[in-house]
Amino acid sequence: MQCNVCEFGCEIDEYSRGRCGTYVCTGDTIIQDPDMGYLGAYPVSIETIPLLHYYPSGKFLQVFGTGCNFQCSGCVARLLASGKSLSSTTLTPSQVVEKALQQDCLGVVSTLNEPAANYYLFRDLAVQAKEKGLLVGCSTNCYFTEETLNKLGQLVDFMNVGIKGYSDRSYISCGVPSSAPVFRNISRLFDMGVHVETSVVYSRGNETDVIKVAEAVSDISPTIPVQVMRFIPFGDAPIELEPSVGEAESLCADLRKYVDYVYLFNSPGTELLNTYCPECGSLLAEREFYGPMGSRPVKPWINYTCDCGKTVPVKGTTAVERFNEEGFMGGYRISRAFGMVHGVLTCLGILDDSRLIDVWREISDSGTLMQVHHMIQQPYAYLDFVRLIAEKANMPEKGEELISFIRTRLELVKSLAAENSGRKVYYCMGSPLFALNAGRMENNLVAFSGGLSINKQLQKEGKPGVNVSPSFINENNPDTIFISGFLSRPFYEFYTLCRQYGIETDAVKQQRVYEVPPSWDFGNPRWILGLMYIADKLYPGNSGIDLEKEADEFYRQFYGMPYGKATPNRSFHRPTSGTWHVLRCTHA
Repeated sequence: MQCNVCEFGCEIDEYSRGRCGTYVCTGDTIIQDPDMGYLGAYPVSIETIPLLHYYPSGKFLQVFGTGCNFQCSGCVARLLASGKSLSSTTLTPSQVVEKALQQDCLGVVSTLNEPAANYYLFRDLAVQAKEKGLLVGCSTNCYFTEETLNKLGQLVDFMNVGIKGYSDRSYISCGVPSSAPVFRNISRLFDMGVHVETSVVYSRGNETDVIKVAEAVSDISPTIPVQVMRFIPFGDAPIELEPSVGEAESLCADLRKYVDYVYLFNSPGTELLNTYCPECGSLLAEREFYGPMGSRPVKPWINYTCDCGKTVPVKGTTAVERFNEEGFMGGYRISRAFGMVHGVLTCLGILDDSRLIDVWREISDSGTLMQVHHMIQQPYAYLDFVRLIAEKANMPEKGEELISFIRTRLELVKSLAAENSGRKVYYCMGSPLFALNAGRMENNLVAFSGGLSINKQLQKEGKPGVNVSPSFINENNPDTIFISGFLSRPFYEFYTLCRQYGIETDAVKQQRVYEVPPSWDFGNPRWILGLMYIADKLYPGNSGIDLEKEADEFYRQFYGMPYGKATPNRSFHRPTSGTWHVLRCTHA
C-alpha cells in the first residue's frame, strides 16, 4: 500500500516500513508503528528551535522521536533520524500535552527528527494540544504531499522549513529527487496563514544555490526570514565543506538584496543574529550564539517598530522573562550529549549503533544527563564519565585502558605546570569577541596546564559562552589566545577582526594565537591531546611533549588507525571524515 505522507510515496507492506522505517500496514490502512512515541520532551526557548519572529523569548516544549525521509551527510542528529528506537519508554501525545501545561509552556514543537516520519503521532499531538489552547509547530524538511500539507497546515501555527538548496542537485545529495515540493509547500503554508521561517544550509561551493533560495523565498514573500546555517561537518562530511564565518557573513550580505531578514547561525560572535531594520539599517533586536543552530536574545525585544516607521512582522508577544535551559537542554544541544557518549564508546571499540542505543537508554534521563554535564567539564571528573559509559556498555576493562592512558598524560602535564605557570590565556570560539564560559572544560584545561584563564573572570554565561567587549580582552591582556577546536575561524579572519575591534593584546602583537585541532578540546576523549597541545604552546621548547607521537599512539590504540591517515572534521565520535578503516572492518 502506498504511503501518502511525503512525496516519496513508499510502498508499505509486511516487508517494508518505508524510508522512515516508522510506518506499518494493517489491512488497508497505514499507521504509525505502535511502538513509536516521543523519546524526550524538554522546555526550550523558541530561539533555539530556531524561530526569531515568533513569540520572542517564548517557552515551548520541544519533543522528538526517531526517523527521517532524507539521508543527509553530516546530519547533526544522525541516529535520531535513523528510525531506530533510542528508548524503551516513550511519551504519548497526551503525556506531552500534560507536560507542556505543567511547565507553563506556550506550546509544543517537534524538532531534531523529521515530523514526516512521525506524521500520525504528530497529528494526534497537534489535535490534543490545540484542544488545550497550546500553540503547535515543528522544524521540517517540508517534503509533504499536497494532500498531507493541506491537512497539516490546518493544525500547526508555525514551522521552520529546512531547505537543502534551490537546485535538484542539492536535494539529490540527500537522496531526494527534487526541490520543487518544498517551495510549493512553503508558498501554500504562507497562504494558509501559518507562520513560516526558513533555514538553508550553506556549505562551501553552494553560494549560488543559496542565493537562488533567497530569490525563491522572496517570490513568496520577502518578509519570510531566511536563516543561514553555516555547515558544520559532522559524521563523514569532509571539513573542506565548512565555510568560514567571514565567508558566511559575506554571503548573507548578498542575500539581503532579496529578502528583508537574514540571520547567520553556527557562527559564534557574529552580529548577523541580530534583527536590523530593512529600511534604515537600525539595530532592532540583539542576539548571541547559543549552541548549534541556536540563538539567545541579549535583552527582550519589546518594540517591533523602528524609529523610521518600519514594522517587523512578528507574531505573538515577547515573554516578560527569558527562559534559560540547563545542561544539555535547548534546541539541538541534546544531540551533542548523544555525540559525547558516542565518542567514548568509539574509543572502547564499540562501533555498533545498537550498542550505542542501549547505552543511551541507560543514561538519557534528565538527572543522569545533568550529572554527565558536570563530569565532562573537569579533567579528572571526565574519567568518571568514561567509567560510567564503560560500565553501561559492559566494557570495564577497555574503559580502564582509556582511563589509564588519559591519567598518565594528566600527571605529565600536572608536573609540567608545577614548574612553569603564570601565562594569562584567553579562550574563544569563532570570534575574538565570543568567550567560552568560565567553567567549561577548555578553560579548565588551561588552568590544569598552569595557565591563568581570563575567562574565569566572566560573571555571566551562555551556551557555550557569551559575547564580550574588546575592552575586557585588552584590560586583561592575555599572553596567549586559543581558538576552540569545535567552531573556529581562519587566522587571517581572526587577526583582521582583532584590528577591526582594536584588540591589541600581547597575544595578538606577538602572534601567539593558536587554533586547537578539530574536536581536541571538548566532547570526546581526544581532549587529552588538546591538553598536551595547550601545554606545548604555553611552554614552547620546554614541554618535552612529542605531540605527533602522542596523537599517533592514541589514534592507533583507540581508533585502530595511524594519526597521519586521519582527516578530522567536527565530529565527536569519528576520528576522520569519509570512509574509516578500523582493523579489518570498514565503517562508512
